[in-house]
Amino acid sequence: MSDKEAKSLLINKTTLKITGALVLFFLAVVLLWYGNATSNQAQMALVAQVYFDGDYRVADGEWQRIEKGKHIPSTEGDVTLRGNFHMLTPDGEYVGIYTGDMPIALYTNHISLTFYEGGNEPYVLDMENPLFGDSACGEGWTAHFLANPGEEPLEILIHNPHRFGNETAIDELLANVSLWSGLEFEKGVLESGESQRDIGLIFMVVSLLILGTALFSGLIHINNSTTIGTLGIVILFAGTYFSYSSGGVSFWSESVVSNTILLGCSMMFYMLFLSIALVYLLKGTKIIGTITVVVLGLMNAVFFILPIVTDVFFYDTWLYWAAVQILANIILIGCLTKEFLAVKGKERWIYICSTLPLISFGIDVIMIDLGIWNQGISSKYVFIAFFVVAMVAVLKIIPNNINALAKARELETEKMALNAQLVESRVSTMMSQIRPHFIYNTLGSIEQLCELDPPKAGELVHNFAKYLRGNFGELDNPKPILMSQEMEHVHYYISIENIRFPDMTFSFEMRSEDFSIPALTVQPIVENAIKHGLMKLEKGGSIRVVSYETDTDYCISVEDDGVGFDTGQLLDEKKHIGIRNIRDRLKVMVGGTLEIESTPGVGTKALIKIPKEGRK
Repeated sequence: MSDKEAKSLLINKTTLKITGALVLFFLAVVLLWYGNATSNQAQMALVAQVYFDGDYRVADGEWQRIEKGKHIPSTEGDVTLRGNFHMLTPDGEYVGIYTGDMPIALYTNHISLTFYEGGNEPYVLDMENPLFGDSACGEGWTAHFLANPGEEPLEILIHNPHRFGNETAIDELLANVSLWSGLEFEKGVLESGESQRDIGLIFMVVSLLILGTALFSGLIHINNSTTIGTLGIVILFAGTYFSYSSGGVSFWSESVVSNTILLGCSMMFYMLFLSIALVYLLKGTKIIGTITVVVLGLMNAVFFILPIVTDVFFYDTWLYWAAVQILANIILIGCLTKEFLAVKGKERWIYICSTLPLISFGIDVIMIDLGIWNQGISSKYVFIAFFVVAMVAVLKIIPNNINALAKARELETEKMALNAQLVESRVSTMMSQIRPHFIYNTLGSIEQLCELDPPKAGELVHNFAKYLRGNFGELDNPKPILMSQEMEHVHYYISIENIRFPDMTFSFEMRSEDFSIPALTVQPIVENAIKHGLMKLEKGGSIRVVSYETDTDYCISVEDDGVGFDTGQLLDEKKHIGIRNIRDRLKVMVGGTLEIESTPGVGTKALIKIPKEGRK
């Protein structure tokens, strides 16, 4: 594959990744708009020192006593509470049944409350109720004025329209009952989640800095810019999840629907881009990991589309998303385990730590389903550790890449200098090949043949023209040519010399010609063999050119049985500029070498080696 094709393929892959991410972001935005546009949301509020005392039953089951710390399931059917609200002093001392006129503040996590108070009409408190049509799916604080505060028990019917995610909703409701005492209470609730929101906002700000760094790194072609960018996106959505899962978020951002959608989208995108980041660590299992995250991305798109085109609530897709994500996590853990077994030393810790976010997600899903907790608690702690590690990695990668960029710039400068030397070398080589005496001798031969053998003179003119064209063409050709093209030039040259020296013999054995070589490499060596080897013989002499390949190299040998010479003479580069130029161009253009062996009275052998991995 050529450099151009490889670069085009890389650009296409990058474009595909960016397009996929943008499509998911677009669907999330559409879902956010759709949720707000179709909801009938009501305002919410908050409460203080009150508790509910009485009994409960699930569906039509037996009545049971409400006990502090005892779990009441919210996903096994409607739950009815029967009893009264009781007051406590600020110090926690019991006062009695609440009989005041201040509203009761209740925390509802995707549940609706219907109050039955004596002979009054049932009062539906929350919008998570089919009576209201479209649901304002979400969680937050709401308030209720008791119609008949006093000794008479009341009943509260709790309806949960969802199957997953709020198993602890009734526990949270009873644990957070309070009095809506005005702005002071709202401020207190808002401040209760301030620390977590601040952490989330810090993550989001840091992520933007990382994304900016990744963008800058990409523009100046620093390696790992994609990895840095992916980490930035992971941190961005983790920060969003921290902020929108904090206490009092309904006072910080009052749109219930938006809060729900942003919380869900941040969870999905966090896990998706975390999975993508982990795929970068894979080597032997990268294809499996890539297919896994592509399918995961497509499934996320389905979960974004369903609430828009059907009556399914976005919150209800979380169960199926969690199942798909767990399946993807299992596959990725398998890939990471295989990579772990294939490496040794400190690198193993990378793969061990990489499985922790995947395992913690599974733990959170199980705990939420069992009603032990209602948020990604373990994932939050693991992410904080992951964030620290990611920051260390980014702070290590960026300086290393900047140093690598500086070195690359130095190498580029050296390469430009070498290219200038190559241009000078090509000119020197071309000029050294077109010596005046060679032109005079060739023209003299043409003049004689015009009288003695005109057809042969015409052939010599043709070959001489081709020879000159090959030499002059080298000035405009900075790239290697095929070995077969170089040999054409050699044959034109030999056909000219054969007119003057018909007793010289030439043989060729081309076992391999499908590789590249700098132009004017073999022909000058053949010319040196004639000039310094055969012409000093009394008569005759032979030259043999052979090309072949080994497992690692392409090779060309030029052997003559001329007078030979002392190879120590080659150390004087001023007298052998042509050989020096050939060596320089072989090294820079194809990573090749030129070795010359000679024995006085026996002959000379020149051997060119071009490594296969370095061929152009």
